[in-house]
Amino acid sequence: MRKRGVEIDEIDYAKKRLDEATVRTLVAKAGSVAAVLNTRHATAKAKGWIDKPPDVATFAKAVAAEVNLLKRPIVIAGDRAIVGFDEAAYKKL
Repeated sequence: MRKRGVEIDEIDYAKKRLDEATVRTLVAKAGSVAAVLNTRHATAKAKGWIDKPPDVATFAKAVAAEVNLLKRPIVIAGDRAIVGFDEAAYKKL
């Protein structure tokens, strides 16, 4: 993003955990839990979340404890989120 001249505020959420309110905001901007759920994570598989994602509150609590349940990267642009690597969406920024 920086190479394209886009200024960003980067949060390394592996080092600084996200709280439940922040996760809820991410889900709202992305449109759904399914949009931000890391379907490769063992917990997501074990709980059957790949086929039936949990409600936002359950997911937010789980992510607050295990941040790797979030798909990466997540780019917030105003009131929307780009989740996962999406070159075309980045160009639109």
